[in-house]
Amino acid sequence: MTEILNWDHTMIDVTNLDEAMNYFNSKGFEFTPGGNHEYWGTKNALDYFGLNYIELLTVANKEKARVFPYQNNSGIYDAVEDYFAGIQRITTIAIRTNNIEKTHSRLEELGLDVGNITNGKRVDPTGKLIQWKSFYVNSELVNFLPAPFFIQWGSDDNQRHENLEKQGLIKSHPAGDLFVKQAIFNVVDPKEAAKQWSAILQTEVHNEGDSYILNISDKQLVFTFGKENRLVKLVFHGAKLPAKLQFGQINFELLNEK
Repeated sequence: MTEILNWDHTMIDVTNLDEAMNYFNSKGFEFTPGGNHEYWGTKNALDYFGLNYIELLTVANKEKARVFPYQNNSGIYDAVEDYFAGIQRITTIAIRTNNIEKTHSRLEELGLDVGNITNGKRVDPTGKLIQWKSFYVNSELVNFLPAPFFIQWGSDDNQRHENLEKQGLIKSHPAGDLFVKQAIFNVVDPKEAAKQWSAILQTEVHNEGDSYILNISDKQLVFTFGKENRLVKLVFHGAKLPAKLQFGQINFELLNEK
């Protein structure tokens, strides 16, 4: 089976889930509670833009959140560290694969320290059990840039889209026909960071001025110079009106381009 990769979702750390939801929803988003992750002691809220979505993540159970290890849980571990440090920012992105075993083996061959493939689950507010397979990359990339993590859902894209529409999770937004177009990474060495992500995602790097760009389906990962060594901003297209939103260190830019 051919390995197909896509940008599944973006994980954002927040310290108060209700406060973050209220802020973004007041700006024309439609975040709704997602449910609890019992193993990690975390909970989330989600907003969908087609199958691509944003996950606001916070701690629900401090005792559980303090004890799970970094190994095999790097993205969630970083989010919990941010919670206890009072930091609100974008963590990383999840990449959806249609063949998680093949993706896992390929990244091992690249020399990355990849965690075990594990089965995940959460119960949404309606009582529906959501299940998936995922793995995290234990290695940090150049200049300690967090790596993406990988997920495979229990049904194919068409079935998931249909189910999410039936649940009312894929819907229009008051701010417009929004969709995530770009992730902006500020890194000390954008050329090397883009090269590493290119190998991970099996896509070419395009240089535009001082930026290095990877296309992933109809979206882009943009690596440009900055000292944060983080994913610092999401750019949306389809907004009714242009806007720049900031919540903690979380930056959204809304453009009225189609």
